[in-house]
Amino acid sequence: MSNHLNRRAAFQRLSTMAVALGAARVLPARAQAYPSRAITLVVPYTPGGTTDNIVRAIQNKLSEQLGQPVIIENRPGASGNVGNRSVARAAPDGYTIGIMPTTVGTFTLMAQNLGYDPMEDLTYIGGVAETPSIIIVRKDSPVRSFADLVAMARTRSGGINVGSGGVGGAGHLVILTLGKLNNFPVTHVAYKGTAPAVNDLLGGNIDAASMAIGGVKGQVDGGVVRPVLVASVKRNPLLRDVPVMEDMGMKGVNGGVGYVLAVSSKTPREIVERLHGALDRVLQDKEVVERMQSLSFVPTRTTLPEARKMVEEQTTTWAPIIKDLGLKLE
Repeated sequence: MSNHLNRRAAFQRLSTMAVALGAARVLPARAQAYPSRAITLVVPYTPGGTTDNIVRAIQNKLSEQLGQPVIIENRPGASGNVGNRSVARAAPDGYTIGIMPTTVGTFTLMAQNLGYDPMEDLTYIGGVAETPSIIIVRKDSPVRSFADLVAMARTRSGGINVGSGGVGGAGHLVILTLGKLNNFPVTHVAYKGTAPAVNDLLGGNIDAASMAIGGVKGQVDGGVVRPVLVASVKRNPLLRDVPVMEDMGMKGVNGGVGYVLAVSSKTPREIVERLHGALDRVLQDKEVVERMQSLSFVPTRTTLPEARKMVEEQTTTWAPIIKDLGLKLE
């Protein structure tokens, strides 16, 4: 009887060990199997803008690293929240990822029901790029400097109309902050991305635009638009003649914005790490670095915790300004 019990106990221990070993093999196998098909990369704004330019700079190399096609899908609307929400609600299998500005966390300060929580429903895979915001006017505008823009706003009934890529983005927050600090009236006009804002600027429908440099570098280089202010602390090496905030007496104001990749927060850790590793290698690729720099983007490699911190820091930075201005998503 005793021998029988001993054999039974030994069998149970072996069975338990077999299950444990099997489970240990399952997780790496899942990571190795991923990805087995195309991956959708959601851009929450229209084609041709800042965010779209970034993903097109990394698309091919990211596909090479993952061994599967990376398909860009533009889903604009609600200041980027249509696309962001679709990523947060996607199946947590790593086949739907999204690129988002690091201001994504500020949306919870401006709306009670986004349909997702940027800090709870998303896992940030890694930083991608950073770039400062810029204030531009048409080449035929009488405005030759930021001081001219302020003077126009103060003398014109109703002030000036300034467009950006959407409510709550860096471009929006920067121009309203500038208006408050310099005491001039400004009406913000929100678009579904930087490209339509630039089109309306060139069409004479708005007086100026506030957006990331990376979305209008081509128009600036081509002389189609004129930059009058870079919303950063230090001068941009590609726009050395354009004044920055501190040159205008606005010390400590930085309107730069970063971009991160994200997936549903329920995505398995090993898939998140696979994506992070692929992204990190892409951002070290010489061709990608040169392409980004030519568009005024700075490649931004981070760890997983650092990517989340980028979003948290932007939320903390802009929270008092959003509250003070009473900004709300429509």
